[in-house]
Amino acid sequence: TKPTVVTEMDDVSRILIHEKFCYEEKIENKRADLVFIIDSSRSVNAHDYSKVKEFILDILQFLDIGPDVTRVGLLQYGSTVKNEFSLKTFKRKSEVERAVRRMRHLSTGTMTGLAIQYALNIAFSEAEGARPLRENVPRVMMIVTDGRPQDSVAEVAAKARDTGILIFAIGVGQVDLNTLKAIGSEPHKDHVFLVANFSQIEPLTSVFQNKLCMVHMCSVLEHNCAHFCINTPGSYNCRCKQGYILNADQKTCRSKAAWRMCQYCLLFS
Repeated sequence: TKPTVVTEMDDVSRILIHEKFCYEEKIENKRADLVFIIDSSRSVNAHDYSKVKEFILDILQFLDIGPDVTRVGLLQYGSTVKNEFSLKTFKRKSEVERAVRRMRHLSTGTMTGLAIQYALNIAFSEAEGARPLRENVPRVMMIVTDGRPQDSVAEVAAKARDTGILIFAIGVGQVDLNTLKAIGSEPHKDHVFLVANFSQIEPLTSVFQNKLCMVHMCSVLEHNCAHFCINTPGSYNCRCKQGYILNADQKTCRSKAAWRMCQYCLLFS
């Protein structure tokens, strides 16, 4: 599906009209592990960098932040990745807001793939505060970038999505749409956004307010997943532990070793 391209402020209103609203003033009692990944490359000037910080602060306003509800982490990247704070660092919203305001611009390269890899391996690890998959807590990655990556992103983003991480990709300016689509989750119209400039990023807050408060299906349904239930917007997918693959019923799992043995037997029977 096509990503959402915002060229005028009227487009934001159009998106909201077609959204099924599920939010009140604040999202209460919603559990999620949310990690922001911010492009802090030299192509982002000081004014635009402040706009990104305002965008993050606006999103924080409607989140119920705490150890038992929504945990928030943030990393920014240029030529390297800087972990500003992890999912386990802060217990109160005021602490998260203070840390965002104190962020300093890196002003280096654009290693987007490296940042996604860091998030996958470290930011979303239990050691850094992510809750175990068995708890069915949605894992959400929100990436804001304004440039063409200097490294590959498709493979590592696919790995992240395969682990159940929901990825929102927000491009600003002359960002390659195919790159954004390689990063964001499907359907792209719900998870990939392109805005003309940083002044247009703040109004998207209302869009994400709605998307982040979608019902967590793994929590409210008897999903019958044998191993793990992974939340997706308005639905869910079952995943298997390492060494297992999903059966045709998309719920139960079988050992990869047993499956290979079965294939071997069929081949030589």
